[in-house]
Amino acid sequence: MKLPQTPLRFLERTARLYRDKVGIVCRDHRETYGAYQGRVYQFARAMMELGVRKGDRVAYLGMNCHRLLEAYYGVLPIGAILLPLNIRLSPSEIAFILNDAAPKVLVVGKELVAVAEAVRHQVPVSSYVLADEDAPLPPGWQRFDPLLARQSADPIEAWDVDEDDVAEIFYTSGTTGRPKGAMLTHRALYTHALQALVTLQLTDADVQIVGTVPLFHVNAWGSPHFLVAVGATQVVVPRFDPEIFARAVQEHRATVALMVPTMLNALLNWPGRKAYDLSSLRTLVLGGAPAPYALVEAARREIGCKTMVGYGLTETTPVLTVAVLKGTLADRPQEEKDRRMAMTGLPTVGVELRVVREDGTEVRSDGQEVGEIVVRGDSVMKGYWNRPEETEEAFRGGWFHTGDMAVVDAEGYVQIVDRKKDIIISGGENISSVEVENCIYSHPAVLECAVIAATDPHWGEVPKALVVPKPGQTVTPEELSAYCRDRIAHFKVPRHWVILDRELPKTGTGKVMKAELRKLYGGGQAAATPA
Repeated sequence: MKLPQTPLRFLERTARLYRDKVGIVCRDHRETYGAYQGRVYQFARAMMELGVRKGDRVAYLGMNCHRLLEAYYGVLPIGAILLPLNIRLSPSEIAFILNDAAPKVLVVGKELVAVAEAVRHQVPVSSYVLADEDAPLPPGWQRFDPLLARQSADPIEAWDVDEDDVAEIFYTSGTTGRPKGAMLTHRALYTHALQALVTLQLTDADVQIVGTVPLFHVNAWGSPHFLVAVGATQVVVPRFDPEIFARAVQEHRATVALMVPTMLNALLNWPGRKAYDLSSLRTLVLGGAPAPYALVEAARREIGCKTMVGYGLTETTPVLTVAVLKGTLADRPQEEKDRRMAMTGLPTVGVELRVVREDGTEVRSDGQEVGEIVVRGDSVMKGYWNRPEETEEAFRGGWFHTGDMAVVDAEGYVQIVDRKKDIIISGGENISSVEVENCIYSHPAVLECAVIAATDPHWGEVPKALVVPKPGQTVTPEELSAYCRDRIAHFKVPRHWVILDRELPKTGTGKVMKAELRKLYGGGQAAATPA
């Protein structure tokens, strides 16, 4: 027997087994899995009322909210495609994506109405839906809840779905040009959820804080699918803030959270953290950027939970690797185990991953030779929306090329050393900005840092470090240089230092904006004073 691999099967299972369990908590809103299933089918019928048919796109522009979780499943029974939009984009960027994907419906949170109205006459959207009740309704719009309320909550028995149909489109950040829409199929979402569950070992007893990784970002790391699959509880927070997060963990006894390293760093350095009980946390998974070893070790020591790094891309649904500790390494010293869990990690079940040279041959498993990560598997995207040539280039040789440069050790652990564009080439030597950042981060006075390439008349490029000290701490370029020279090769030590009195610029998902830093500080001049 063959059934289509679609996340809708997760919803049906959980609604049957956990019908009366509260599955979603969003501010004052509580929703059982039975009610969630009903709202999902009301959403599907509401979209049909608005003219949405198989293959049409439904876009969502809003903060983390239970309504967006309903949309994750609500477009699927009719074969439509969900398009979550990054709320941090400018109106012109939003307009570009809406024109490229041409959604039929746009659901908008009250905070983003002005953005939607600003581009309304530039885009081909037919229907606008306001997600919130407590905001003025613009002319010609409909409200979300009344639209759903007039629909039947009965299950739609005949799904218009093939597992190879596109279910979601997420647009990449566009750091190398205009953003591209990664097409994720029902099969990719289904298999990715199973891969994540095998790795993270979640159950219906788990409670995850949802929204630290925004729901519009990279399939929210797959959590709307794998949490529903096992009937876990999703506690939605509007955004990451140390106090909001700590309060939610304490109130709901959360066991799992997903974060980017800058979020964990902020939590660990927040003075109010110790006023909250975070003891229920069992697992923290870090992704979105390489995590310094010192950060993983500090989380284990100060919060008392297992903290490990994961890695993935928009195009891979997203998780490819997680730094789980092999059972054969369980008796190693704690420092070695922490360092393992701070690595990029091991491929998840179902992911085929290689680190290759320019000619496509694999690098040595010595932890030294650098190559590009290429992958293939059931959770890799179908391709880029409306971009056949770029799709072909990304999949050359039958593997998806990530653009991430890495080494692999004798145990099979992968460690990213940099993006191709972030490698610093100094006098013919390749310097990993990540390696230098990890060294600087281990200094007890450093809160944040980023390393970029600075132009140099002799070496071509040299490392330049931007450093933010911890509150109440001071640090000098001379002190940092001496600290690094004791720990890494001298040619890798930054030649220029900038000590900043404000935090580094970050994207809406918490990643440091190196492209912006290169624009501001990419020259060769040193700057030792606050900037």
